[in-house]
Order: sequence, then C-alpha cells, then structure tokens
Amino acid sequence: MTDIPAVEDAPESALPRLLVDPPWTRRRRANAEPVVLKGLKRRKTPAVESWPPGVRDEWLKTPHMFPKAHEPFPEEPDWKALAERFRSGEMLKLPQGGDRRRGYYWLLMQGPDDLAEELLADERYYGDWDSYVNVVPLKHFAARRGLAAHRLLLHAAKGHVSCAAALVPFLDDATAQIVIGALGRHQVDEAARLWFTWHGAGAAPFVVPDALRKPGPKRTKAEQGLMLIAREHGSGCLVDAARGYGEEAVAAIEELRTDPLDQFPDDLPEWDAETVGKLPRILLRGREQALPVKAVQHFVTMLLISTPEDPYPGCEQVIELCDPASLAEFAWALSVHDRGSGLWASQGVQYALRRFGDAAAAARLADRMVRWDNYYTWTFKGWTALDVLMAIDMPADDKLRHLDRIVRRGADAKHLRPRAQGLLNAAARKRGLTSEQLADLLVPDLGLDAEGSMTLDYGTRRFVVGFDEQLKPFVTDGDGKPRKTLPKPGVKDDEKLAPLAHQRFADLKKEARAVAADQIRRLEKAMVAGRSWTPEEFRSVFAGHPLMRHIARRLVWSADGTAFRVAEDGTLADVHDDGYVLPEGARVTLPHPVLLGKDTVAAWASVFGDYEILQPFPQLGRPVHELEDGEREATRLTRFEGATAHFGRFMGMTSRGWELGGKETGGFRRQVNLITPDERHVMVAFEPGIRVLNPEEFAEQTIERVMLMTGRYSGKAHPFGALDPVTASEMLAELARLTA
Repeated sequence: MTDIPAVEDAPESALPRLLVDPPWTRRRRANAEPVVLKGLKRRKTPAVESWPPGVRDEWLKTPHMFPKAHEPFPEEPDWKALAERFRSGEMLKLPQGGDRRRGYYWLLMQGPDDLAEELLADERYYGDWDSYVNVVPLKHFAARRGLAAHRLLLHAAKGHVSCAAALVPFLDDATAQIVIGALGRHQVDEAARLWFTWHGAGAAPFVVPDALRKPGPKRTKAEQGLMLIAREHGSGCLVDAARGYGEEAVAAIEELRTDPLDQFPDDLPEWDAETVGKLPRILLRGREQALPVKAVQHFVTMLLISTPEDPYPGCEQVIELCDPASLAEFAWALSVHDRGSGLWASQGVQYALRRFGDAAAAARLADRMVRWDNYYTWTFKGWTALDVLMAIDMPADDKLRHLDRIVRRGADAKHLRPRAQGLLNAAARKRGLTSEQLADLLVPDLGLDAEGSMTLDYGTRRFVVGFDEQLKPFVTDGDGKPRKTLPKPGVKDDEKLAPLAHQRFADLKKEARAVAADQIRRLEKAMVAGRSWTPEEFRSVFAGHPLMRHIARRLVWSADGTAFRVAEDGTLADVHDDGYVLPEGARVTLPHPVLLGKDTVAAWASVFGDYEILQPFPQLGRPVHELEDGEREATRLTRFEGATAHFGRFMGMTSRGWELGGKETGGFRRQVNLITPDERHVMVAFEPGIRVLNPEEFAEQTIERVMLMTGRYSGKAHPFGALDPVTASEMLAELARLTA
C-alpha cells in the first residue's frame, strides 16, 4: 500500500474481530434446504396507527402533482348536500375523475368528521382510487383521517403497488402482506423499508410466517424485511416474534441469517492484495498506526457489498476506528481503481464517497463530472454522481459552487447540466433568490483580505499577491516591485512558513484559474442580458468582494443613466474623475456600448487609457451594430442570406448562447437559433446542413434565410425592429462574424 513513513501496522489485538476474522471467512451459506413450516397462521389483529416523527406533517404539506385536479372550492360548499350526493349514488353517474374525485377529496380533507368517515366506509367509491397511481392524495387522506382511511388505502395499494407508500403508519397483517410485496419495487421501496424499520418488533410477528414458507419471491422479500428489522432493532426481537408460532418457528428463525453482520452475498466481490496495495494506507485515529493490508481487504469487501441506501452494517465499526482524512483519501482512491461495475463508480464506492469523502474528494469528483460527455453520462449513469456530490460532508455553498461550475462548464448539456441546474434552482428558491442572484453569492473569496490581496510570509521576507484583468495572480515583493513569479523557499527562509506559503500560491493560481473564466463570462452575459443589481448587491457582490473587485474596477457601470467606475481605492468616480455616490433605490447595470453612445464610449476609453486599465472582456471596445434602413420593418435579414461559412463557425456560435437545431431527416442539423431575453426566436437556416456523424462531409454551408419569430418555433414572423438595441447589436455582430 502507499507508504506513510514512521507509521506501523496496528496489531490484530487492536482491531475489532470484524477486521481480523469477518463472518464470510468463518462460514458460508449452507447448501441445505431452507426450513419450511407449513400451516403457520398469520396473526389477525385490528390495525393500529403509529407515525414516524415528522411524517404526518410532511404528508399534509406535500403539494399535488396535478394541482388543478384538486383545486379547492371557491367558497365552502354545503357539506351535507355533497355527502348526500355520494350517499345516494348520484356521484356514481359522473366520470371517475373531475368533479367526482374533487368532491371526494375535499369532503375528506375539510368536511365534518362524521360525513368524511361515512364516505370512507362506502366501498362503492374505492374503485376511483385503485388504479390512481398518484399517491399524494392518499397520503393526505392517511394524514388527515388516520385509521378511518385504512380500508381505502389497502384497496388502492392492492390495485397499484405504488399506493403502498401511504400505508407506512399502519400496522396489521393485511398491510404487512402488501408492504412485503412492495420491497424492491420502484418508487415504493423506500417507504417499505421505512415501514419495517419504524414498526420493528411490532411488525415482525406478521412477517415470520412468510419468511418460513416455501422458497420463492415472497419468502425472499419477507426474509429481507426481517433483516431490516434486525438491523434497526436487533435479531433478538425476531426470535421473540417467532415464539408465538412455536419452538419449531423459533429454531427456523434462528437458522436464518438475521444478524446484520451475517448478511452478505454468496459471491463476494473481493480485491486482491496487489490492487489493495495500490491504495493509500488507512490510518487509525491518532495517525500513529495503520490498518494491515489484510484488514483493508476485508474493509474493501464490506464497501463493495454496500449500497448508498443499504450499507453493510460493519462499515460503521471501521469508520469509527479510522482517521477521517485518511478515509477520505482512501475513498477517492477506490473510485480511481474501481472497475467492471458498468457504472461510473460501483454502488459500494458511491457509498464510500458519500459517507467519508471530504471537500477535496468533492472537488475531484466535480472536475471529473465537468469532463463527462452525454454518451458517458448516459452509458455509465453519471447523473447519480450528483447525488454523491450533494451527500459529501462539506459546506452547503461549496456544493452549490460545484453545481454552478458543472452548469457553466460541463461537457454534458443533455443530462448533467440540466439536473445540476435544477438543484441550483431549488436552492435559490429555498433562499428566495433567482438563480443568478445565488450565483453572485457563490463566488469564493479565495482567502483574500479585505483589500483583495494576499500576503505570503516566508519568515525572513514577505510577498503580496494581486490580480490582473483576467484574475491571474501576480506577485510583488515587500517594496512593491513586481516579480515574474514567486521564488522558491531558500535556506534563509523559515523552514515551516516558506513551504506552506509557496504551496498556498500554487493552490491560489489553480483556484483562480477555475473561477476566472466562469465569472468573466457570466458578467459579459449579464451585460448583454441587461441584468441589474441594487446598490447593496453591487457593493457586496462586486465593489466590496475580495476577488470580484479586481474585475469590477476594470468595467464601466451605470446607475439610473449615469456611468461610473470603481477606483483603485474602492470609491466610485464618474467620467470626469469626480466622486460619485450611488443613489439609494437605483438599479446598477453593466451598460452595453450601444446604450452609452459613441461620445460617452470615447470619453471612458480615454479615462481607461490614461489609467492603463485593461478590460476583462470587450465592453468599451465592443463592436456596435445597428439594423440598416428597411430592416427594422423586415422579418428577414436578406443581407446575410446566400453567404457561405464553414460548418465550424455555426457550431462555434453555441458557445455564445445560440443553439443548434434538432437532428432532421438523414441525420442533418440545418438551423442555429437564438432565444432572446424576451423569448423571441432568431433562426438562421442553412443548407445542405451539418451531418451529425460526419460534419466534414459538407464543410461549406450556405445561409438560406435569417428570420425573427414571435417565440420558440412559433412560426409567426416578427419585424426585427422589435428587438432591443443590445440584442440587435449582439445578433448582428454574430452574423457578421459568421459571414466574415
């Protein structure tokens, strides 16, 4: 294994038996026929109700998947009259959906108790729900009416297994039979597991007979249910449950492998000593001893038979024994050496990353995810890596920064980026922000001081780090003299401080490189989109931010029509270099040059030239384009039609907000489209089209038409004069670039 000097292997006496002599080395499953006890009569007792903490409130607050189908009545109805319509059978003459289901729902949820319970006892209406796979209303009924709704829920669950999710708080034989069958079923397995672990010893007597029936799917699931109970409550409660069925049942249950540590597959996935030897050593807490290779092999086996939802119970014993940082490095190494599962990482390795991965592992994982293309993500189920990333223990904002990076730079625009964007949107809604406002808050400060710099202490000398217009760090010495790079520590420097400072600068360059391109691109996009900020947001997000201030002072800003800049000392100044104070309530923008006007642009360009300020992206020097005479009323731009361009130029437009059209007959793409900020649709159609499988086949493409439509693929033409000046300028600049 990867060597760590001066750390010896821990003796076996210091390790738990699980790592020295695990269950699979002592015995394997016997080949003998399983014990079968026929004629065991299941308990028939009245159903009882018991809610896991918080579940009842959670169910009541769960929104409908189809809210319009469950809209409340505009005013409180006559509940007695509505109940009579159900009682008399009048409602049976209506279709199952619509007013019939809506009336049923609201009578149960808001009607008087006696009328609601009467309706729940009327089996004539149960058929409305036995094929209704949307379980949310059933959960509402369970949470609102409790045991009175139990018969309806049983009927619905027998009709469609997904409805079994509404049976979690109920306990009786009929419920047990349904929940046993729900184990392992899509969308309901989690609820079934909760039922077993929550009801525990109370549920076991209802499951024992099926765990001792003849071998088959139901027995297998019943055994799984007992194992879930044993994991949470101990195997002793299973033996106690079996006593109610006689001593034979007790002996048979004892023969089952219900001890959580005995639950492992017959075919164990194991890594050989050579592969394990390539992994980092796992240190014990205190970092003075390490696990021997054989113990690590056993631990790897435990991990490989785990899943994120169902880890091998013995893993926790090892995790408690070992150093967290060492485990985090080990988890990442597992993912690097993992092979053959058909996934981006096997289930067990995903569990390891989630359980003891750290911020460094998360950053490495995000780096890997950014590079995955559509094919890789789909083939190896790479979207599950998002769940792993979000489960790793690190600050919430760091997780969101990784998501933001995947959204902005990920190669997979079909699977990963949309899913990551969804998680970001949810986080923004939770904070009452837009996704762009959230992105503003996620820009890291990289450990810079309030002045936006960093001092690196070598002991005998110090260096100051600053940033240029591209957020590339540079170094000056103690006298402010620029240096080409940070020097390596010398013999006169402090032997501890200097190496740490030198490494910190190396890390800073890497961190800044990862942040810079995204933030510069984001601000350029904000300028084009006309995004605005409040004065408070501007000060905290840009002018006062340790990192972003370096970009902010290289741009021209505007508030209520007045342009200004951020000076070196953080104050604001107008084009005449007079001090400027942001008006309260103003909206701060990054003005596009088409809005500033030629004279104002020239004046600001002179100021920036005098101060030798370079801009992070073209603002003052940005080409400005305007529609020609007659084009404002036109729905097509004929001056570009008939021009030819290499297919690569069309594809390059996608990096600047345009989208290639869908694949058409023959595997061609024949359009590139721009959806404007106000949802209008600019379409550039070209022929013969880019063949998806072989773009080089038709390298030269001819623009057939350029037109504006009212909305995405609406087909309704729209005059180009409807576009705002910035959008029109950017569109024309792109077309000019395309046809140059």
